[in-house]
Amino acid sequence: MYVARLTLRNFRNYRDLSLELSPGVNAFVGANGQGKTNLLEALHLLATGRSQRGARDPELILAGEDEMRVWARVERAQGPVEIDLQVGTVLGRRLQLNGLPQRRMADLVGRLAVVFFGPDDLQVLKGPPAGRRRFLDILLSQVSPAYLHHLQRYSRALAQRNRLLRQIQGGHAARDELEAWDIPLIESGAEITVRRFRALANLAPVAAEQHRRISGRVEDLEVSYAPALPGIESAAQAGPAEVAQLLQQELQRRRGEEVARAVTLVGPHRDDLALRIGGKDARAFASQGQQRTAVLALKLAELSYMRAVLDEPPVLLLDDVVSELDPDRRRHLLRAVDSGVQTLLTSTDPQDLAIRAWEPGHRLFEVRAGQVRERKE
Repeated sequence: MYVARLTLRNFRNYRDLSLELSPGVNAFVGANGQGKTNLLEALHLLATGRSQRGARDPELILAGEDEMRVWARVERAQGPVEIDLQVGTVLGRRLQLNGLPQRRMADLVGRLAVVFFGPDDLQVLKGPPAGRRRFLDILLSQVSPAYLHHLQRYSRALAQRNRLLRQIQGGHAARDELEAWDIPLIESGAEITVRRFRALANLAPVAAEQHRRISGRVEDLEVSYAPALPGIESAAQAGPAEVAQLLQQELQRRRGEEVARAVTLVGPHRDDLALRIGGKDARAFASQGQQRTAVLALKLAELSYMRAVLDEPPVLLLDDVVSELDPDRRRHLLRAVDSGVQTLLTSTDPQDLAIRAWEPGHRLFEVRAGQVRERKE
């Protein structure tokens, strides 16, 4: 798949922009603060429904305006898709697909698939578990509508259950009211857990092989799912029903503790990814160079996994990350760029990109104060 055209109206610092994009490499160069990342953010928004920065909708609208629009034409193996997302301060979000209004924002996901790699991703190894869970959630939501459904259902149940626990702690609700929220929490929690395990079973060996190539086969990378609840791994191999049974038992066992702490203590929102380099915990012992190698291997594995599941490559978004890598790691990343994947990448220095506008399939753009100009020379 690739994005053939991108149109922005009152999005971030872009008042009116329309870009024809190459199916190959599209490089955007310019000083910091000119709007390069905003272009990638627009595509991430169309792919996942969210900004990779975690921005709220009002932050996406150009100052002084009350509505913005992001439109893209995506060429897919099964035919083109036109995605039109409008966000207003009064009317909220409105979505059209191929000119037809959609009732649910969830219908947006899966029309465009992206792999985003930015400077913050280099910290994912040593950051909190939420960042590693988010890595899996974004990946799986883009390739599996069922996963997205269970993730949304689980998130709603978790929020309502935590609210109810606070009410119970304050004496404003009864404990037996928790059972209504236990059901979706257990059912969708079991599905999420099993699907994460299965995805990692495919993702981990690819990440390990990429890591061996990048590191010159000096060290091995091991990636595994790290559930907070003992026994989940063997249950996940059996299926969702077995995981659901374990979750139900643990919720009953820790009911009193949950009420005392007013928070849900059981479920996949407590899980993590475990990464080991050379047999050692990467979070505790990895050097900065080792961290970058491991994260790059994960991102290349993510790209490979999505390509296999979708039977076509996703779009690769590289936000000012090439300059953060040494020459060897940069070479491995740019090799992926040359493998038939549409790529949009940003940098303050075109020399970092090893991209030339006159090479086949490459386009080089200069970004300045919300204006984008193609460089032909």
